[in-house]
Amino acid sequence: MTVKPSKSRREFLHKLTATVGGTATLAFTANTLHAAPQKTIAPPTKPVLAAKGYQHTEHVEAYYQRVDF
Repeated sequence: MTVKPSKSRREFLHKLTATVGGTATLAFTANTLHAAPQKTIAPPTKPVLAAKGYQHTEHVEAYYQRVDF
């Protein structure tokens, strides 16, 4: 009759190492990973343009020529 080696001790140490390692990893990352507060961004405001009045430019002249003014 041959005696089979017991694997229960090896399995126990493997599970213990995995559990301790997983717990340590979780504890380490829980302290370093936090949700960052969101920065509120104000909507862009339109720049206030100074009133220049009517300007007779090239594109205005081209329009006048097309509509026969």
